[in-house]
Amino acid sequence: MLVTVSISGSNRLGVDADWSDGKTLYIKAILAGAVSDWNKENPAKAVQPGDRVISVNGVSGDAQAMVREIKDRSLLQLLFQKAGDEKPEEPEPVPVPGVARAGMPLDIPGMPPRTVDVLLEIRARAAEKANARKGIAPKPPPKPANEPPNHYEVLGIDLRADDAAIKKGYRKLVLQWHPDKHPADRAEAEVKIRQINLAYETISNPLKRQSYDQMLQAIERKRLNIRLETQFIKPRMSIPKEFMLCPLGHSDKFVRIVDNQLLVQSRDDALGIAFQEFFQAAKFSLWWLPEVNNMCRLRARETAGQGMEGGINVSFQFEAGQEEDDTVESACELSEDQDMKRCNLIVSASPFSQGAYRFEGAFWPGRYMSFRGPDQLRMAGKVDESLDVADFLLVDFSAAYKFMTTSEVLKGAVEGQSGAQGGYVKLGDLRADLSVRLYFQQMLGSAVWNNKDFETFFEGHYEEWDFDAKKSRVRMRPDGPLMRQAPQPVTTNGERSPVSEREPSGLAEKLSNTHSQMATVKLLLDANGDDLARLSHAAAVPVLSRLAEKVTNQA
Repeated sequence: MLVTVSISGSNRLGVDADWSDGKTLYIKAILAGAVSDWNKENPAKAVQPGDRVISVNGVSGDAQAMVREIKDRSLLQLLFQKAGDEKPEEPEPVPVPGVARAGMPLDIPGMPPRTVDVLLEIRARAAEKANARKGIAPKPPPKPANEPPNHYEVLGIDLRADDAAIKKGYRKLVLQWHPDKHPADRAEAEVKIRQINLAYETISNPLKRQSYDQMLQAIERKRLNIRLETQFIKPRMSIPKEFMLCPLGHSDKFVRIVDNQLLVQSRDDALGIAFQEFFQAAKFSLWWLPEVNNMCRLRARETAGQGMEGGINVSFQFEAGQEEDDTVESACELSEDQDMKRCNLIVSASPFSQGAYRFEGAFWPGRYMSFRGPDQLRMAGKVDESLDVADFLLVDFSAAYKFMTTSEVLKGAVEGQSGAQGGYVKLGDLRADLSVRLYFQQMLGSAVWNNKDFETFFEGHYEEWDFDAKKSRVRMRPDGPLMRQAPQPVTTNGERSPVSEREPSGLAEKLSNTHSQMATVKLLLDANGDDLARLSHAAAVPVLSRLAEKVTNQA
């Protein structure tokens, strides 16, 4: 019996197992966890005490190796032998690293395939030990170019690490890699500290961590070729009206309109661009077409409702006669072109990740819109799995606030305490700020950091913050990215729209005068996306707090 479960965060497998025979995991008891959840959803295939795990992700015959696989992987394929079965169900032979290294076939006449695997693996391990004695470090297997960074490995923590372990790992790495301690290799240290900051920003935020863990599970499904059931997913009903395109495996990158070009960027790729301006340029929508089910045009949001003969579409161009040539590619561009062969797409659900979709050329079967690093968006004739990402998470634009960074929240608080012109703010006043307290309570689900945690954060983000440890105060660096002026955004018609000239929205004032949840919800539903995106963090945080309050019966 094959059981597929996923483990992430505080969730565990939930079995008490005996593996003294060295070959299998004998189930003594079922505890709270992933297996218990599986039993509830699949009562006819429930795992019971007395069953044995005989394979984990294709690893079998070695109980210790199976336990290591369970600890190291978040997505698990467990092959069980039911209690009382006379003949255990054997897993299909799978290649192991020894086979690949030896360059030999799986089958040798007169010898079982698993025996071949074990013998070759023994030889490979013996060679590794010999190299270790000689001081030769093993070469890690090459990673695909499109594989996302492993934030857990960067921080040196376990997948189930709690808040204390995350802070401890971050503090250690900041002290180790601060560029001031590496004057000879400062450039390398700066790259390293940015990777550490990104990992900490993601893993320390429960919302971002949850999305990141789901993305890792999707990548693991893709690696194991475990496909989700997608036949009942209706894109027209499931896709948000306004959304952002995030390539699977790159939780910090979004497709954006930059000077009428389509680029895939992270916040670090667009330094100096304010939060609202960054995500306004990442807002898209679909114009559904009636000819074929799930046929649509991908449009810049501000032109989404202009009908068949209008709108700014994501388009591409192939020439006649290139239908069969899958080596031909096209850059994806933003255009007013309404030619159906250049802008009509078929959208389908990703087989690997919930909430992710693929966009296929309606008149060019097999050609998918794909992200190729560092920032290209292409219509690929043949998707290269090692370079291209054809699955895109469509993130509801109303959830853009989840991507606000800790520095942006602190910036708003500092500006609110007369630190907008580069003045210092006492750390105690910053910790007591209402927006800061609400951010930690509602977004991070924790108490406000202590002074030591803030000091570590400011040391790690030295490019943004100038921290005075002696006087326990902080300010934004005058020449840092938080104080840098953002360039004027370009609209899809090519005209520049200075942010300073925009009329402020009255939404913030209306929200500040509203105190009930129902009235707040009504205001938000009636507001347009642009007004919501321009809400300052000072106005948005109290609203989020109000919406998160427990509903009570009111007369």
